[in-house]
Amino acid sequence: MESLGETLFSQNGQFRKVGSRVKPPDTIDVNMLAPCGLNCMLCYRHLGKKPCPGCRARQSEPDDYQRKCVMRACVMERGLFSCADCVDRPCKRVKAFGKRYRDGYGVDLFGDAARVREIGAEALLREQITAHTCDSCGHLINLHDGICSGCGKQHPIGKGRTRV
Repeated sequence: MESLGETLFSQNGQFRKVGSRVKPPDTIDVNMLAPCGLNCMLCYRHLGKKPCPGCRARQSEPDDYQRKCVMRACVMERGLFSCADCVDRPCKRVKAFGKRYRDGYGVDLFGDAARVREIGAEALLREQITAHTCDSCGHLINLHDGICSGCGKQHPIGKGRTRV
């Protein structure tokens, strides 16, 4: 990724950033689908001032969040792509996490896992990005707080949110 002043461009067209403003990518990297099923491109950590590279990023030194994530560790230890691929799913950990995201943010991780098996990770990520693109400015919407990363417009989140 190269920096041109405040604007960052990735070499492969993955995303364009201006500060913390993020436009939808031209190409989809399936590694932005976290082991738990969350779309890292829509996560508050990725849309923040110091963007997280995603839960699957192989960094020489994982950050605290990656080190503490038991689902990430479990998936990596078992050699799986995601929790959806596990024969022991859904475990207590995944059930609790899934319930929290379904009730709090309107994100159905179990439904998304089934959708990945149906249409593939790239197509699911594309659907989610389309559903989380601000109609006012075209930037991505943070799925945790519903705030557009571009114009700051508040979008609905939680149980009442319309999901793909």
